[in-house]
Amino acid sequence: MARICFRSQVNPKHLAEYKAAHAAVWPEMLEALRDTGWRNYSLFLADDGLLIGFVEVDDSLADAQRRMAATAINAAWQAEMSRLFDDPDAPPDEGFVTLDEVFHLDTQLAAAGRSCAPAPNPTSKGA
Repeated sequence: MARICFRSQVNPKHLAEYKAAHAAVWPEMLEALRDTGWRNYSLFLADDGLLIGFVEVDDSLADAQRRMAATAINAAWQAEMSRLFDDPDAPPDEGFVTLDEVFHLDTQLAAAGRSCAPAPNPTSKGA
């Protein structure tokens, strides 16, 4: 599984509209993302329009993007969203700038032979 973090830029004039669209993503789009292998997918938006995304995919982001591009709903969603980004002529899902992962807690815990489960809290009281 690949863990991908990316950035993009929403036009700051359209933040409210972008947030509203993502508060109620079309069910068909949600299903297409799920069915094409997008897992644990989150988007984070700053007040200046900086958009940070995180997704886990089975193979690569490029492969996951290719599978999404083959769905009819993706073309409609990207056309709707493109006007909200700084470059309205480019589909938003093609403008991702990926970031290198430099730290992942679970990976380093496993490499150190440590459990990913939290240690018991000695101050918590039993039932």
